[in-house]
Amino acid sequence: MKFEKFKPENYKNVNTKFTLRLPEEMHEEIAKYSQRHDISMNALILNCIKYALANRED
Repeated sequence: MKFEKFKPENYKNVNTKFTLRLPEEMHEEIAKYSQRHDISMNALILNCIKYALANRED
């Protein structure tokens, strides 16, 4: 799967922030994956949410 890079210019008018609490092991896994694939953790998580929403069964 090809992930989109995070582009701050796409979020100029977005003021929504929230805290996501992750188990330490999951945080480490996300950090390692994002480093290996040269993508920010924020972009990785956004892409995962986007994928999940596009592929959900209602």
